[in-house]
Amino acid sequence: MTLNNILVALDGSPASDVALQGAVSIHKAYNAHVSAMVSLNVQTGASGDIFPWVPAAIRKNIEKAASDAHDAVERAFMEATRDLDQEKVHMIERVTATDTSVSEASRFFDFTVVGIPTDMESSKLHPDRIALLSGRPVMAFPEGNDATRVADKAAIAWDGSRAAARALSSSMRVLSTKEDVILITVDAPPKAKVENSGLDPKTALERQGIAANWINADSKGRGIATTLLASAKDHGAEILIMGAFEHSKFREDLFGGVTRDVMAATDIPVFLAH
Repeated sequence: MTLNNILVALDGSPASDVALQGAVSIHKAYNAHVSAMVSLNVQTGASGDIFPWVPAAIRKNIEKAASDAHDAVERAFMEATRDLDQEKVHMIERVTATDTSVSEASRFFDFTVVGIPTDMESSKLHPDRIALLSGRPVMAFPEGNDATRVADKAAIAWDGSRAAARALSSSMRVLSTKEDVILITVDAPPKAKVENSGLDPKTALERQGIAANWINADSKGRGIATTLLASAKDHGAEILIMGAFEHSKFREDLFGGVTRDVMAATDIPVFLAH
């Protein structure tokens, strides 16, 4: 299994720059096609139809600022991919990328690469929502992460849920190239031995040719997200694979949840599937 076709959504933020770096690294490692969509953080909705009270001169300045911002992100993409196989580098026709438009485009790709915004409320792109809306995996990069190389060690959050199973299945192409894979279960010790019938994640991975260790992480009163990230770090994992939103997105936003908490605290890429 290999990666052949990825989408990267860019908004010019520091985390987005890391996502672009990650997309370039993925291309180099897998020789995959890389397509870019640009999301503007500049207000572009001040047209006469929407805001008739905005003077024409101001609308023109807003539109120019938006166009300049879009041009800057496109130039950054072209510069970052200048030395790549240009037959596998693509810029998607200009659209204002939002969670919805990126999600719709994501359905044609192996997965989508996006930065993790520092302000989830004001950002136009939310990796967790894109995973939810698209039905396709998302690889989200946090600001400050070194994405110049593809991770060698992966951690998988496993709780036996539908979302965890989806993430495990969706990540096989990613896992197939990893030197070290660890399954992390929080506060529920893994089975002492694997089942002859193969009803456990370790056996499922091994039958795909992927060796993995399976451990229990004692939360010691900490939250699940904190425990997962700490355990991943303790074992040298460079990417965390997890299911998104076992509960409803509304509930996660209102009360908080593992997905939201991991996204807020991670310093390694997170591969999300719903």
